[in-house]
Amino acid sequence: MSEAAELQPPLVMPAQGPEGIVSAVWVERPSRSSLMAREAPFFFLASTVIAASFLLPALKSHHLWLNIPCVFHAATGLPCLACGLTRSFVFTAHGNFYSAFNMHLLGPLLFVATFGMAVYLGSSVTFGYRIRYRLSKRARRIAFWSVLGIFLVCWGIKLAFMSGSW
Repeated sequence: MSEAAELQPPLVMPAQGPEGIVSAVWVERPSRSSLMAREAPFFFLASTVIAASFLLPALKSHHLWLNIPCVFHAATGLPCLACGLTRSFVFTAHGNFYSAFNMHLLGPLLFVATFGMAVYLGSSVTFGYRIRYRLSKRARRIAFWSVLGIFLVCWGIKLAFMSGSW
């Protein structure tokens, strides 16, 4: 059987509906060069973040880590939306979940999501399949405002109830 016959074409994308592009999810098997160009850099980034979460205490103890202060915190005296995420990732990597949630309420969830993304991207590069999706304009708008709203609620909780964590 030839290699071309083994490749499975992606599912046919749905046509545009009356409101524009319809949301869809499909699996495809692109060329190896396309996978290396698209998924490999994100796999490297996610893997580096996870590895740094485990190695950061050792790097800091050997003075090999550069502490960059938060500009928003320096200017306003208040934490920004992402203040505490690095420390939360480190605490999550080392199993200290109480301190991880104390640093940032979304930290452990984002750590697990980053780890899951690294696993998915690694398997995508290794096995050659990737999951593709297309969201309608309305779905993208809902996703954006939902994520921003969740971050703002967590920020409000941090400002109101967790003043010792920043």
